[in-house]
Amino acid sequence: MSRKTGKEARAERITWFALILIFIPLNFGDWLSTIPAYLFPFAVAVVLLFSGIYQWRKDWRVSPIVWIVAALMLVVGGVEIYYPAFMPFDPVLAALIAAVGIILFGVLSNES
Repeated sequence: MSRKTGKEARAERITWFALILIFIPLNFGDWLSTIPAYLFPFAVAVVLLFSGIYQWRKDWRVSPIVWIVAALMLVVGGVEIYYPAFMPFDPVLAALIAAVGIILFGVLSNES
């Protein structure tokens, strides 16, 4: 396994910080009644896609897990928009689990 450059590790830490920032509004008041639930999975997907594309264009390794989780979050957000009653789980919780999973995967495997 090749070592990461400092710039590559910094880009991943910025991605993790952006994923955490998505959930900060949940701590201030009753935001779930004003923010649509589909925005959280879409925000996670956008952060992961932008980070993955940025890293890929720099010829840095991007784990397939990043692309898979981003695609799943796009699907969850799309289903929540068009069929909200069809969702058997909370999309905000799914986005939170995905964000924490990506961060843990990156920390434990040194690859994300």
